[in-house]
Amino acid sequence: MRNTGTRGYLGYRGRRSAGRKWIVFALVLILLAAAAFLLAQQYIVYDMDGSYHFELPWSHHGGTQQTSHHGGRQDLEIIIERPEEPEPEKIPLHAQELDASALTADKMNAALAALPEGVNSVAVRLKTVKGELLYPSQLADAAEAKAVAGKDEARAAIETLTASGRYTIARLAMLHDSRYSFAHMVEASILQRNYKNYVWYAPDSSFYLAPEKEMARQYLCNIAAEVASMGFDELLLDEFGYPTKGRLSNIFTDDREMTMEAALALLADNLRETVSEYGVKLSLTMDEKTVLNGSDEKSGQNLADLAIRFDRIYVPTTADKIPALEEALAPYSAELVPILKTAPAEGDYLLTQGG
Repeated sequence: MRNTGTRGYLGYRGRRSAGRKWIVFALVLILLAAAAFLLAQQYIVYDMDGSYHFELPWSHHGGTQQTSHHGGRQDLEIIIERPEEPEPEKIPLHAQELDASALTADKMNAALAALPEGVNSVAVRLKTVKGELLYPSQLADAAEAKAVAGKDEARAAIETLTASGRYTIARLAMLHDSRYSFAHMVEASILQRNYKNYVWYAPDSSFYLAPEKEMARQYLCNIAAEVASMGFDELLLDEFGYPTKGRLSNIFTDDREMTMEAALALLADNLRETVSEYGVKLSLTMDEKTVLNGSDEKSGQNLADLAIRFDRIYVPTTADKIPALEEALAPYSAELVPILKTAPAEGDYLLTQGG
């Protein structure tokens, strides 16, 4: 008699055993695939466009390609050498100074139209050695000292100039200033030795501000900031020194707390800080003898002190002296600009009738 229950049971177990084998086989394949994937990760190299490719160890033979290792991965290090960008070509300064009579809107337009060919920059004086401001200054100190000589038409002329597309330079007489010196003798000016608390007279009966006095420095900084705010590209400072002519022995010096060189350097630093927000160049005029000798004992100017504080040094000179002046200024970053009567064949220059 056949045992059908047993036969059926044995047949069922055989089918179940075969299914398990397939499951195990599938799991083994999955584990092998996962292991292969993890192994392949160290040979995947990503390209710059985001795609990738495999680089196997035996695919390179003695190559010079540089690699780096990060966490067991071998990544290709791509080195890109960028060519050095050439420095922008320097545009020579070919400047012409305009007469103060051009400080009206109509005359300014005519003066700009009449500039010689090749002139790309314009200079105009806005502060004289008398201390007069040739524009309508809004400074209360200047008005109190009766130093404001410019009318509203001068402001319109300046707006025409700064909007002309040309490089613009404002010339300002600094320490040679009769108006403010006379208005504030004790607090701001150079005084006489023989007459206490009275302003010292130059041979032409003009007066000087004392750069060691804070009120004098503040006044000059206020003017520089006001002019810079009008849109000029550069401020050219004239008369930046102590007096060199007249009875210098009659100058009262007992109250000076610093040397003349230190006082001029301090004034330069104050001016630089004041106009820094306007992005203007700050330049200085210096006579050729001082540049060639390196200093002037009377004026207090010292080339080494001042050339590092100004962008340009303007020197009234002649064409034959330019090479010697360039050599004297070679150790410093300040550029030489000769002040001439006629344009040279090449290089920077400022053409003026008055020097």
